[in-house]
Amino acid sequence: MQEAVEQNTFSQRLGLYLVGSFAGLAVAMVVAGLYGVLSQLVSYRRREIGVRMALGATPQSVAQMILRQASILIAVGLGAGLLLAFPAQRLIQSFLYQVHALDVWTYVSVLLVLPGIGLAAALLPARKAASIQPMQALRED
Repeated sequence: MQEAVEQNTFSQRLGLYLVGSFAGLAVAMVVAGLYGVLSQLVSYRRREIGVRMALGATPQSVAQMILRQASILIAVGLGAGLLLAFPAQRLIQSFLYQVHALDVWTYVSVLLVLPGIGLAAALLPARKAASIQPMQALRED
């Protein structure tokens, strides 16, 4: 009996595994993309950050500035993702088994987990910006 159930639900399980692996890949791409964008932003603004630190900005305030910019990017991305998720619910509904396409707990967990992942990706560029030496940044051209 168990084998018959497994054969009948194979396509649904396969869909689940595919969606799960694509979701994991999407999270990895978000982390890599956000890290890359913020690292490039820090390298472009190296002179500005050096001037700020020479004028008295603390490393904490510089890190907060970078994290604030990351938070804006994360919020815009989450907003766009949520807006696109509602029309996409009809497309993924066939993959879902005993779960509604508008599952509130899924959306709540996404709103709690993804900002944490995004901020974790932003920590390294923020630390890099906070460790910029003003004299080295001002000497570079």
